[in-house]
Amino acid sequence: MRIRDLILPEDKIFFTLFHEMAEKINEASTTLNEITHELPGGTEKAHKVRQIEHLGDEITRKIFEQLDESLITPLEPEEIARLAPAFDDVLDKIDWVTHQLCNYGIPATNDVLKEYSYLILLASSEITHAVESLATLKNPEDVKTHSLEIGRLYNLSTELLSRAVLDLFKTQDLLLIIKLKDIYESLAKVMEKCNDVGHALNDISMAHV
Repeated sequence: MRIRDLILPEDKIFFTLFHEMAEKINEASTTLNEITHELPGGTEKAHKVRQIEHLGDEITRKIFEQLDESLITPLEPEEIARLAPAFDDVLDKIDWVTHQLCNYGIPATNDVLKEYSYLILLASSEITHAVESLATLKNPEDVKTHSLEIGRLYNLSTELLSRAVLDLFKTQDLLLIIKLKDIYESLAKVMEKCNDVGHALNDISMAHV
């Protein structure tokens, strides 16, 4: 019998908190997607994302508090300590790009913004599914499948960034070019952090085969 089969019920709180973080990422991603479809409207929703980000900070704090107090954990302490800030990084980056979208005075949305936010939304869904699979630790291949899909979405996002930046320089509005390039790169950073979460989830699940 493996140690994870012997954990006390209260030590399963880590999976509960991880699931809450995944839900916050999905909620923030959904709001980001709404904003990119509503520009120049929808900017008031930035406050909602900021509130979600603060809730994520609180969950992260609880994870580390619980880690300090727990004698037995369902995962190795260093695995928990790797995963918690990885989730938090995604929320931080979503919060930042939402701030940019709502404060840069972008006159209208475009297909790149919509496509990028949709990729982020898809990646957040895969994170949720991967966390659910990790909680059972019965089939690491499920976690791997979701992690690979996050990686595929990340690769699509890097291709999108390259195309988007090239297209930007075909326009004549220098200030808009600067603003949009900054936003595109921030959206790319969100996807990079999602990919980091995918790697962490996969590494952890493979270590418990």
